[in-house]
Amino acid sequence: WVAVALLTASTRGQDSTQCRNSLVEMLRDPNWMHVNNSQTRWCRLRLENTMATCCRIANFADGKGEDCSGCTALCLHQNMITLCNQHFGQACVVRRKPFFKTGAPDVEVHETFCVPQECNNGPDRDALISRYGASFATDRSGWHLDYNEAVLECPSGVIGPIIGTVVVIACILLCIPISIFLFKAPKERGRTLISQEQMQAESMRDDDDLRGAGAGGDTLGSSGMQATR
Repeated sequence: WVAVALLTASTRGQDSTQCRNSLVEMLRDPNWMHVNNSQTRWCRLRLENTMATCCRIANFADGKGEDCSGCTALCLHQNMITLCNQHFGQACVVRRKPFFKTGAPDVEVHETFCVPQECNNGPDRDALISRYGASFATDRSGWHLDYNEAVLECPSGVIGPIIGTVVVIACILLCIPISIFLFKAPKERGRTLISQEQMQAESMRDDDDLRGAGAGGDTLGSSGMQATR
């Protein structure tokens, strides 16, 4: 994973018109809205449960907590990842602190965030969370409101091919000893394997022995007949 943006209210990037338009289209898409609603409700439960266990005193409704430690809720929503990668662009992760201003700055949430294809470049990615946080704040409330401090992380496009190459090489190396084992003739106790040339030589010797034995039998038979006359 590669961190691509650390955005605050005072650092606003410049995004392209194509990126802004594609972001609006995605956020108004019925399929995205349905899956996002599911992700938001599911993530709220995970965040509230995490906060209840990592803070000595937790007030999720007001966004306040005391003596909080290790408060990170993982909200990687598989349905949103699939929808985004197949229809919109690339599924990334946004790390943010939803209660940074209200009284629980140590609470953090990692959420799936869909980056539209037209925004999946350096300058537009750098400005994307800032644009989303400011322009669409009226669509969010409560723990989902604050995007002023956020880090957008997207998987590097180089890692996938490298992993695929390593897997292919490992499979090839693994197949070599398996092939040797499967195609090598097994040894049999009390049996000696001989070559085809040796078998032909043995057969010729057997034929010669039989012809010699036949010739000897005729001689003996003739002598016996002559002796009886």
